Formats: sequence, structure tokens, C-alpha cells
Amino acid sequence: MKITILQRPGLIGKPEFTADLEKTLANIAGSLSASTTLDGFSEMGWTRVDVQGDDSEVLSELISRQLGRAQIYVSGIELHEVYRGVVIGERKGNLGVGLGIEQPRPINLIVKEDTLRAQLTDGKTLPLEEIMDHYCLIGDSSVSVRVTRLDLDTGTIEGWLSDAQIELFSDWITTGLDRIQVFHCLPEKVASAIRKANLERDVIATEPMSLTAHSVVCKIGTDAAGLIPKLGSILRQSKLRPFLPKRIIARCRPW
Repeated sequence: MKITILQRPGLIGKPEFTADLEKTLANIAGSLSASTTLDGFSEMGWTRVDVQGDDSEVLSELISRQLGRAQIYVSGIELHEVYRGVVIGERKGNLGVGLGIEQPRPINLIVKEDTLRAQLTDGKTLPLEEIMDHYCLIGDSSVSVRVTRLDLDTGTIEGWLSDAQIELFSDWITTGLDRIQVFHCLPEKVASAIRKANLERDVIATEPMSLTAHSVVCKIGTDAAGLIPKLGSILRQSKLRPFLPKRIIARCRPW
């Protein structure tokens, strides 16, 4: 059974990415009677995995839940369904989210600027770039979306951030803890950088958003923006962004 997952090397070398992914897949498989083999990458760089064995269906489902499944065929997209996606970036004044669609041609889901304002700023007319900055909705950020419009004739797919995504933002913000969102970096390198920068006392935990994106949770009273230069000096090829609850509440909306 072959599946395509919403994970790709990005700025990380394929050998490093592949080695880490193989470890992750082995951990997911655990004691199941099934195994995985990497089967290359799709046209847009998503990872293909061949799952074999008596428990292949169970393992495929676990992999899809934990790593996200790419929706290669647009015919498989359903109205009002929720899908995991990856932020592509700003697209003609809207937020582009990749669901993995490649057939019959690549199509991204669009979250309109007004929709983001309604969900994330209580309708305040903040520029799209500012909203994306506050919530760290930059390229390769993992998000969950619900399809609200599906027009296959024009190749238009629109959506909202899902209830689960809004709840996640709410949880992050109501804790009051700053976060450092790290993109294009494998987990071991994030952990190593925290140790090298002597930031263990400033960090509570590192939460995975994908294989190459991580959320570093700062201790209460710690300023994430102040830690970024220290981490950034070590993680030079990664992108680091501060997620600041106080700034979001002040600029965007109360949570």
C-alpha cells in the first residue's frame, strides 16, 4: 500500500531528512506486523511511503494521523471536510495552503484575507502580512483547514482554519507563554541548539508541528524574541519566528 504524506525535505538535505523520517516511521510502526519503505518524492516534493505487512492498513492510518496525508487527487477533496495542510504563503492577497493536490494539476486551498480577519482579529482590518506574522503562518507551517468552497471547473478551493486549529491557537495564547517557531530543522538539531546556547533553563518543551517544524515553548516571563538571536546563531539555515501571546492579544483580538 503506497501513501503520500505531507512531509518534505524543504531546505534540509534529503539524506538527513530521510534518515530522520525512517526513525519516525519505525517508532510509529512499533510492534505492528507491518513495515515501511521510502518510495521517493512526488512532483511537488511530498514523501511517498510504501507500507507492507498484515497490519499495513492500521499502520497507514497511524502514519496519516501523525504525519498528515497528502490529497494527491483533487477528486478526493470533499466540501466541508477538514484536512491537514501546509502554509505555502501569500497568494494574491490571500493565504495559500497546500493539501498535496497534484492531479490533474497542482491546486492550493485559499483562505481569504477577510476570513482570516474574521477568525484571528475579530474583523480588524490588519494587513494580511501582519496577521501571518503574528500567528507565524509562514511557509511550511502546518495548519488544519475546513473546505468551504469547491469548484472543480475553475480549480477553486477555499476554506477556513478548522475549529481544531483555532482551539490550538487559543490554547497557546491563553497560557501566556512565548514560543519560538522553528522551521526547516530536524528535531535533534533543535534540541542540540538549545543545549549549545545554554537555554535549557529558558525552555519548557519543544513540540513538533511536523518533521521539520517545531514550537519551542518558553518558560513564564521569558521573552522569545530575545532568545531568537542566540538560537539563530546556531540554526543558521533555519527560519525562527516569535509567537507572542501578549502581542497577539494587543494587536489582534482577546482570546
